[in-house]
Amino acid sequence: MNPTDKDSRRPITSEQIGKWLDSMSDEEAELGQRIQQEETAQEYAAFKAAYHQGVCYLCDEPFERMRSDRPCTHWLLRRAKFKKNDFAKIWDVYDYHSTAAFLRWCANEEHPLRNINDLASEKGNRKVISYTVKWKDIEWTFDCSSSDLAGHGKGFSSFPHYHFQMRIDGRQFINFNDFHVPFSEKDLFMIAANELPTVRADFGPAGAGMQDAVEADLDFVIDETEPTEDPNAATYDLSTIIVADDKPLSGHEFLKIIQEAKKKNRTVASVARERLKDKASVTTIVSPAESIPAIAVRTENKPR
Repeated sequence: MNPTDKDSRRPITSEQIGKWLDSMSDEEAELGQRIQQEETAQEYAAFKAAYHQGVCYLCDEPFERMRSDRPCTHWLLRRAKFKKNDFAKIWDVYDYHSTAAFLRWCANEEHPLRNINDLASEKGNRKVISYTVKWKDIEWTFDCSSSDLAGHGKGFSSFPHYHFQMRIDGRQFINFNDFHVPFSEKDLFMIAANELPTVRADFGPAGAGMQDAVEADLDFVIDETEPTEDPNAATYDLSTIIVADDKPLSGHEFLKIIQEAKKKNRTVASVARERLKDKASVTTIVSPAESIPAIAVRTENKPR
């Protein structure tokens, strides 16, 4: 890649996108959103059907096969003999959003939501993008700071870019400092659009991660989440505090709640809120499970 080809690629601003959106009628905006949703749904359906056959929907090749003349994001699953420097061939064809969407979709086919740690609370203040995706024995991390987005220095870092890390069984494979991966014009548009309060340019329900999980309606989480005895398969940790209103609650009452929850495959918190609504105050704290992957941290060089 010649860095000078990217030097003129400056990020579009959210103000510019806001003005463009304001110029559209409500009908035009609604039509555009509906078309986008339909196209995404069709693409995900094609992905899912192919995924469960061990085939890539993008190139129609089995995950175990690499064709040098057809670079593809499925190479990153490393079912074939993918090497570190092959990554540059992928980004020449697939931009950040396309690559990230494919990996997030794969992760969610294995364990919905909990395989993607994109929690805003764990993202540094200077980070535009910072999250880790887990699939089987592989972890991928996407990272971009505000200076990366603007482009910094000269040569291979002077254009808007992101950094990428890949670990296999915890071992180094691709490191953050190995590449400065260029954003496409589409990437820059979507990143800027996300700064607007009325826009959410994300990966849709199929690419949702833990940030979406913690933003879900708490009543829905408590009442609809199925409990698991395997902490490594959990999406949420539920901690419930019960304070009796008047009379102390008996151990027998608690035992009945636990038994009903187990029999009906419901959370203890859900059953307790139902059975004790006139007897006690039931408060449940919902937090991400401890088993979700940690976001890999990139140490940045301070801008000069």
